[in-house]
This record gives sequence, structure tokens and C-alpha cells, in this order.
Amino acid sequence: MNTENKLVSQKSQTKDYIESAIFAALIALGALITIPLGPVPITLQNFFVFMAGLVLKPKQALLSTVLYALLGLVGLPIFAGFSGGPQSVLSPAFGFILGFIPISYLISKYSRGEKNPWKIFLILILADILLYAIGLPYLYLILTRINGLPMTLASSLKAGMVPFIIPDLVKALLAAILGPKILSALNRN
Repeated sequence: MNTENKLVSQKSQTKDYIESAIFAALIALGALITIPLGPVPITLQNFFVFMAGLVLKPKQALLSTVLYALLGLVGLPIFAGFSGGPQSVLSPAFGFILGFIPISYLISKYSRGEKNPWKIFLILILADILLYAIGLPYLYLILTRINGLPMTLASSLKAGMVPFIIPDLVKALLAAILGPKILSALNRN
């Protein structure tokens, strides 16, 4: 590889890292917009995870969510409720943060080149189902095994899913509409 090609490649890689960091910051910003509601608050985190998946390449989207989780775990107060630190793994909501990592990658992988907002919406809904499949068992485990609360499957669904269905549908629809427009504006069709 000649010097000019190497510089272009390094510039592209640097741009990818910067875009991933921007989305990690947006996810953190989404955590600050919080409506407290039981063990898991309503936030805009998953909206920005959806957008990372729709706007970034798969590895970039993955990097943005890994970076977000790691920065929170080292102590930056970027999780919901201005929390952070290694003790965050004992939060009932931490399973959802872990779920952000695979869904960001999968959204990006399966939405690449898709312009139909309804197909994108479906991809986001499927990703959200995966997010619940990761987050709800974690919530149940932390609340029952660590916090010692008596809880059934129905009560964990009531605490960690039911109040979020409508807000998540709205966020997915908004992301499905905005994602292709942002890609078009960035000339990344």
C-alpha cells in the first residue's frame, strides 16, 4: 500500500472512530433524559442506539455501544440517573445496557441500504424484542437473587417491559423515519 492510500485509510479509520464516539456520547445524552419508573427508567438511550445502528457501519455501531458501556463502567456518570461505575452491573437496568451492544450491530447489519421506513421499523422492533430478551432476565436475576425481592415472570414483565412498549414503538418509528434521511444527507445511501 502506497503512502497516499495509507493516509486515506487512516483518515477514514479516524473518521469512523470519531463517529462511533459521537454516538456513544449521544447514547449518554439519551440516558440523562430520564423518566423514573420503577427499577428501569424511560430514557432516550435506545433511540440513540437505534440511530447508531441505522447511521453507522456495523463495527462502528458496535464500537459506539461498547464504548458507552465501558465509559459508564469505569465511573463516568453516563447511565440513567447520572450513575456509573463497576457497581452498575448490579443495577436491574444493566442488562438493557448489555443488550445495546448486539442490537446496534444487528440493526446496522440488517438495515444497510434499506430505504423503506416500514422495513426499517420492523428491524427496529425485532431488535427491541432482542433487547427485552436480554434485559428482562437480567432484571429478574438482579431483583430476585441480589436484591431478594419476590418476583414472578409476570411482575418482571410488568416492571421491565409493559410501560416501555408504547414509548419504544414511538422511538422506533421516529428512528425509522429519521435514519434514512440522515444517511441521505450524509450521502451514505
